[in-house]
Amino acid sequence: MIEAFRASQISAHIPLAKQMFALRARQFKHRRNWSLTVVDNAEKDRFDDLDPLYICVTDQGRLLASLRLLPTTGPNMLRDVFPEVGAPSGPVRDPLIHESSRFCVDTEAVRNYGLDGINHVTRELLTGLFTHALDTGLINIVSVYDLYLERILRRAGCRFERLGAVHRYDGLATVAGLFEVSQEVIDELRPEPLVNPAELSPTLGVDLANHAITAARAL
Repeated sequence: MIEAFRASQISAHIPLAKQMFALRARQFKHRRNWSLTVVDNAEKDRFDDLDPLYICVTDQGRLLASLRLLPTTGPNMLRDVFPEVGAPSGPVRDPLIHESSRFCVDTEAVRNYGLDGINHVTRELLTGLFTHALDTGLINIVSVYDLYLERILRRAGCRFERLGAVHRYDGLATVAGLFEVSQEVIDELRPEPLVNPAELSPTLGVDLANHAITAARAL
């Protein structure tokens, strides 16, 4: 199921929040070795102090995936951390466009895939993101991600265009995208019938969520 709460509401969601920050530490610091700060097994940054919205996929209280949403009218990762991949015309600033970041899936807990090789929970989290965006009147989502994930997002049904040029951060080819928010996108993103990963082709049979989602800089 999808659960959402703001940073200012963490006191009412302490068990889930602890799982979320711990998952971020495992995925981004311990597995990907990003230059991040982890304290007491929790990965947090300055953007978590801005009352972002967290969207989570859970199963009977266990966190399976999560992401963070911030308005582009204030500080955000695209503007302040990865400006090189932004639009030549300047930073995105619009109350109807929010930024998705810290997108991660617990690939140790989730091994369910569709026929296209995309993790079921990856689709569920994307569906939750764009459903929230549509319900709250947003017109676009912006995010930063690597080129491998870009192909996965397009295959999943996301509709987007690059904002700027490809730039390498720590050797990883990275881009930013402006994503369409619409019912048509949500319909495309809904999880497909599940298959056994062993039944996938050698190309799709790779643990796509394990590589792509943990490699994602923002989305």
